[in-house]
Amino acid sequence: CGIVFFGGFYQVQDRLQNSSGGEQYGIMFVALVIFFWGAQVTQSVCHVTYCGVFGRWYFKMTGNAPLRKSLGVALTTSFGSICFGSFLIAAVRALEAMIRMARQDAMESGNTVCCIVLCVLEGIVSCIGDILEYFSEWAYVQCAVRGVAFLDAARITYSMMTCSNMVYVLKDLLVNSVVSLGALFCGVVGGVAGALTGLGFADGTAAAIGGGIGFLAGLMAGGAAASIIGSGTKTILALWAENPEPLRLSHPEIHEEFERKICAQLAVR
Repeated sequence: CGIVFFGGFYQVQDRLQNSSGGEQYGIMFVALVIFFWGAQVTQSVCHVTYCGVFGRWYFKMTGNAPLRKSLGVALTTSFGSICFGSFLIAAVRALEAMIRMARQDAMESGNTVCCIVLCVLEGIVSCIGDILEYFSEWAYVQCAVRGVAFLDAARITYSMMTCSNMVYVLKDLLVNSVVSLGALFCGVVGGVAGALTGLGFADGTAAAIGGGIGFLAGLMAGGAAASIIGSGTKTILALWAENPEPLRLSHPEIHEEFERKICAQLAVR
């Protein structure tokens, strides 16, 4: 995958050098969409797989090889929904990157008005991208558990958030922050380990290189491991909003905590 990506990158770079201004933006936009799309599909397949595993656990349908079965669902019946949702996010993120590039060009040319307009537009598109990413994470839970299309999953998710008082639980949900901090912590640990290893074998340059490699490796490994927590939390909350009975029977303390949170927020209102 890395060889294909870098080969494509150099081809795009060569094409950009021989293109005019408008054509450069068009080529770069298509290249960014493809790059973001591939990254989003890979990430979403993992997310749907984890959601499927936790969904089977919630309804006590683990059976044999729940991970393999959930991965099969993610790569077959839910793969179209994953590709569609990932394309929407990729298009918005690519558009955001193009606006940022245009803003930098306007800044270099001294066009203040254009720079301000593009700055505002970049903020709006960035917010849309953040909303799409956050909402799609919950919609993919429905794709994993129900096997529905992405738009149907989005409608189910919207109904869940607006009709079941789940908004009072979700607004204080810090799982994304926990996942990010966990990945960052693993990156720091990996960076320190890499730097110490480099110092043990060579000079400061090797320590810097080892620290950088260790940080990236730790960040990716920690992010992959911590993302399981995020997927599991979202799956349990989404399924509890629809059918709280399985959780009440298996883990009554968690069920009572969710109810206490909602009742406390309703009392404040």
